[in-house]
Parts: sequence; C-alpha cells; structure tokens
Amino acid sequence: MKYERVWTQAMPASSQGFTLIELMIAIGLGALLLSMAIPALDQFTTGARSTSAVNDFVSSIHIARSTAVTTNFRTTVCASANGANCEAVTWDQGWIVFTDRDSDRTVDNDETIVATSAGIDGLSIQSGEFGQFMMYRPNGRVMTSSANGNSGQFTVCDNRGSDFAKVLIVDLSGRPRMSKYLADGTSPSCS
Repeated sequence: MKYERVWTQAMPASSQGFTLIELMIAIGLGALLLSMAIPALDQFTTGARSTSAVNDFVSSIHIARSTAVTTNFRTTVCASANGANCEAVTWDQGWIVFTDRDSDRTVDNDETIVATSAGIDGLSIQSGEFGQFMMYRPNGRVMTSSANGNSGQFTVCDNRGSDFAKVLIVDLSGRPRMSKYLADGTSPSCS
C-alpha cells in the first residue's frame, strides 16, 4: 500500500474572523435593538405590576364578600399601611379584610383578619365612594360611607397615565368587575 500525503490548503487570513468594520456594525445594531427593547420592557413590567395589584385587590374583595356571606357577620375591607388596623391612609398603601362583628371598622380581639396586602409603589388606587373602607353585609351587598351607598368604583393608575387606567366597579350585588371606563361610561382620570 502506498500512502500519499494529502496537503490541505490553509484558509486565507482574511476569511478567518470578523473585520473591525463588521464587528462595529454588529455592535451598533445590537445597541439599536437594545435601545428599542428597554422602553417596551419597562411598559411591560409596569403593566404587569398594575395587573397583579388589581388582581390582588379584586381577590381581597371576593374574600370579604364570601366571608360576610358564610360567617353571617359584616366584613370590612379598609386601607391599612401596617396590616393590623384600619388607618387614615390611601388604598395603595395597603389594605386588610376582617370580620367586623360590631361594624365599627376597628379590629377588636374577637374579630379575625382574613386577608392583608402590603403597599404598592408607583400605583394609585382612588375611590370617591369607598374613601378608606367598604363593608359587606351578610347578604353579600356592600356598604359605603354614605347611608344609602350600595355600589362604587376604584380607579387604579400608574405612571403611564389615564390611557392605561383600570376601573374596578363594585355593583349593587357587591360583585366587583373590571372596566376600562367609569360606571357612567366616561374615561377615568389620573390626577
């Protein structure tokens, strides 16, 4: 057997990598794509935080209504920054849900805190009807701060403004529902 030596031809030096110009173009395109993606990512995370907070708030309202119906005691949802008592703070600083046997909007020794939620940075939750509390009766209907108030709404805003506001409407039956518009059909305002 005769072995022949096969010579491989080496590749020219110009085809073994990237030129400086090609590398600079790739870095420039990468930076351009990144500069377009970062604002979209910020919008996405802000929207996700807002949706999560609204879902938590709706869940607390459902818990309050269910607790009032099943225990046959009034149940209060109120603004609370410390998670232990009702306080004169805004809803976005947190809230608690508790059985309110004597309807005084104060957590007493014989009353149980059913749910709590901590404050939410960068979010505003406002309500004209439910200033700092809402109370569910054993029949599942809600009471507001006025004697005849049986419904109301919350406007949830973030730093993106009124175009991205969410409205939580509590109807006469006490059930919450989400809307893009206020109960009267107008657009919400974030001020």
